[in-house]
Amino acid sequence: MKYGAMDGVLAQPWSELFGEAARLGFDGVELDLRADTYLASEVWSEEGRAALTRRSDAAGVEIASVCMASVAGLMTKPETHDQGVKALTDLRRFCDELGAGVILFPMIKQPDQSEEDVVELWRRGFQAAFEQSEGAQAKVGMESVGRVGRSAEQALSMIDLVQSPALGVYYDVGNADYQGFDPIAEIGQLGKHIVQIHVKEIGAEMGEGKLDFTAIAAAIVGIGYDGYLMLETETGDDAAANAARNLAFVKNLF
Repeated sequence: MKYGAMDGVLAQPWSELFGEAARLGFDGVELDLRADTYLASEVWSEEGRAALTRRSDAAGVEIASVCMASVAGLMTKPETHDQGVKALTDLRRFCDELGAGVILFPMIKQPDQSEEDVVELWRRGFQAAFEQSEGAQAKVGMESVGRVGRSAEQALSMIDLVQSPALGVYYDVGNADYQGFDPIAEIGQLGKHIVQIHVKEIGAEMGEGKLDFTAIAAAIVGIGYDGYLMLETETGDDAAANAARNLAFVKNLF
């Protein structure tokens, strides 16, 4: 198993992120992109990707994944659908350069959209992006986000519609519980389709809320998962201390 943290967990700019992650004992980090700034990020320039790779190599900390955050929402709007497809297409190639194996794709639905319309936009978008980035290795992991999330059944349905080995699930145990799903059951149901996992508990520190992390860990081991467990925990008053505490908690489970 490998252990990582989203960049926001460590509360450091990308210039300092890798050194801080190494100091605290993380194996990798997840870089978070935003719709209004993604084109200006280091990920989107050749020089920037080279700089990120140098920092990663120097610290011995992998770029495990890149989160599209609200960039993914571009695909769900008809007027920006093509821009969203291009962003995902380009990002798959960029991730290969960075050594990042996974792209987190939040399944963001517009408030006024029907289920049928948004599913069709996702299907078309994923299929187009995978066709246009043929040969790229980075997996796309769908993440259920928001108060009313998407179930394991809906994720499997999208995988069946798209029919590409590049599409999987980025499972978030905290989101699942918050949305009223059973993370233990869903982990078993999704099995090999899980490409990466977020660990957190919404509204409580891990180990101090209602989630049974011992059972969750057993479910993760039970499906043969051996990839990244990525912290998406709160920074609190002391980001480094909180990250170190949560890292120790998760490592102790495995």
